[in-house]
This record gives sequence, C-alpha cells and structure tokens, in this order.
Amino acid sequence: MSTLPHLGFQRFQPCPRLRPFISCYWSIFKPAGPAPLVTEFMHPEGGSGVFFNFADPLTFDGGQYLSHCLVNGPTKHSTKLELAGNVDALGIRFWPGAGRAFFRCPLSDMLGQLLTPRDLSLAILGDDLVEKLAALPTTAERIALLEASLLQYLAASGLGESTEPRIQHAVNWIDKHRGQADIHSLMAELDVSQRQLERLFQQNLGLSPKYYSILQRTSFARDLLRHDTDQSLTDIGYHAGFYDQAHFIREFKQVIGITPGQYRSKALLRR
Repeated sequence: MSTLPHLGFQRFQPCPRLRPFISCYWSIFKPAGPAPLVTEFMHPEGGSGVFFNFADPLTFDGGQYLSHCLVNGPTKHSTKLELAGNVDALGIRFWPGAGRAFFRCPLSDMLGQLLTPRDLSLAILGDDLVEKLAALPTTAERIALLEASLLQYLAASGLGESTEPRIQHAVNWIDKHRGQADIHSLMAELDVSQRQLERLFQQNLGLSPKYYSILQRTSFARDLLRHDTDQSLTDIGYHAGFYDQAHFIREFKQVIGITPGQYRSKALLRR
C-alpha cells in the first residue's frame, strides 16, 4: 500500500532511537458508509510487522481475523486485504532483518503467517497494551504509547543500537544493487560461506538471500511499470535485472500474482 487517500492512509516516522528497527508506522481510518468493499494488495518487501485493529474485522486473502492484534511475518507473495464497514487500524512496519529484535523466534518460523501475540508469547503486545491503544483518541497518542513500550522493551532486553551487523550489511548491499548482483560477491565481503549466509537470512528475514533479491528486483520493476510508460515490458524487465521476458513474467507473477502487463494496466487505470 503506498498512497490510499480514500482510506485515510498515513505514514509516520519513528523516533531516532527506533529508526534502525522501524521503517514506519501507518494508520488507516475509514468510517462505515455506502461505499462497496475496498480491496487493496500489500506487496512483499522482506519486512515484518504488527497490526492493531480497533474496528470491524479485517480480511486477509479471504480469511477474516477477529483478533485486535496480529503479527505478520515476512511473505513471498502479495497479500489481498479487504476492508468493509468501520476501519480503524494502526501498524508497525519493521525493516527487513530488524523485526527479530522484538520477536522471540527465527523469522523463518513466521513466514507467510498472521499470528497473535499469544502465539509468539509476546508480552510486549498483550491485551493490556491493545486496550490502552484503543482508548486513545488520536493516532499521535497511540504511536507515543507504542514507542514508549518498544523503547522500554529495548532497554530491558539489552539490545544494541541496531540490528545484527552482518544482516544489516547484507540487506543494504542487496538493496543497493536492486537484487541484481551476484550473491557470491556478498559472501566474499562478509567472509561467510553460502550455508552461513543462508542461516543468517533464515533467522533474521525468514527468506533466502536469493528470494530477497527477487523481491528487490520485482519492487524495482513495479516502480518502472508505474512511472515509465514509454519503455516496453521487455526493456523494463531487462533494466530490472531479469534475463529475458519469460523470466520477467514468471518471477513477477510468482510474487505479485499477475503479469507485468496486467500490473501496468491496473496502475495506469488507477492514475
């Protein structure tokens, strides 16, 4: 989700102490009305997050979730979000590799799942916090309470100022190259074996280095498809690091669920 004015979608930056861990907070607010069911798609980028829902149940990929707090692990595919009735939700989005600082299990155990705090034994996200957040009248007050809880957790856990240094370097390296560089070069920089790198990624991202690279190539391709309407699909695929058009279509559809051509058509229609 990027800009959804019809849903009152907003992003908020975390405080400096939490910026190494949190990409943003976000909120959606939409009163119930005559408008039909709203469907949006959340595309994977390697991160994880938390949803707080203060209104009617949310529906993800056809399944309705009644819990007022959900932890979403990393995903390999786009998630379909359906919104109906009253919508009042707040979320935390962790950077890829940073969520594990607040979760007690390897991120691979959370891959593609929506879990409750009780599933993960996360006292920091207990019913007491959810009730306190729901009672606050503004998003700013809710975020202030969330940040106080997260900062208290960091202080008590003795965690450092940032995520695990090697995974932070690896994620930044793949992002910088938009998922197009040879992973063996990264292994040489970190002085780790392929097996060590795989383990590092599975524990902290829940994804392999190869699949995280696919997500970055796909994300770059989506940006090009939305904004560069003059380039052909073949040129965009090549620019985004795919070998040929068949490779582009196959991997793009694997992640997003539709072909690059269908994605561009939808983006142009929305504009």
